[in-house]
Amino acid sequence: MKIKTKFLSLIFPIIFILFGCAGFSNKTVYISEQQIQTKLNEKLVIPLSLLKVFDLSLSNANVKFDHATGRMHTKFDTQLMNQLTGKAMAGKLAVSGNLQLDTVSNSVILNDAEVDDFVIDGVEPKYADAMTGLVKMLGSQLLNGLNLYTVKADSLKVGTTQYYPKEMKVNNRGLVVTLSPHQ
Repeated sequence: MKIKTKFLSLIFPIIFILFGCAGFSNKTVYISEQQIQTKLNEKLVIPLSLLKVFDLSLSNANVKFDHATGRMHTKFDTQLMNQLTGKAMAGKLAVSGNLQLDTVSNSVILNDAEVDDFVIDGVEPKYADAMTGLVKMLGSQLLNGLNLYTVKADSLKVGTTQYYPKEMKVNNRGLVVTLSPHQ
C-alpha cells in the first residue's frame, strides 16, 4: 500500500503539470477560401445602393488567396439595376483587398478594398467607363472594413481556458489563425 501511495503522490503532480501546461499552448484555426466564399454570399445578399440610382447585386463569389501578398482576390457575378429605368444588366465584378485580423471582434476583416474590374454586358464603352469609375469609387468604400469571418466561440474556449486570436497568415491552404490563451 505504501508503494502505491508513494507512486501516486509522485505521478499525480506530473500529470497535473502536463495537463495544466496543455492549456497554455497556442492552437490553430484554418479558414478555407470556400468558407469565406460562403460568408460573402450570405453577407452580400442585400444589394448595394450606388447614389440611390443603381442597385448592385453580387452573387457567386469566387475567392482566391494570394499567399505571396496576403491579399484576397474575389470575382462576383453582378446584376446592376437602374432604379430610374427599371432595367437590369448582368456582368462581373473583381475585388481585391488586404486581410486583417481584428482581435476585438475575433474576425477577419477586408481592408484596403479595391474594385479591380467591373464589366457590364451590352453597355456602350462611353457609358461603361463612367459606370466603372463610379463602382470603383463607391464599391471600395462600401466593401472596406467588411467582416469576412468571425472565429467561432467554441474555438475560443477549451475547458476553462479562454483563447484570443493572436495572428493570421495566408498560406496555400487558406487562412491560418493562431489562437493564444489568456493568461
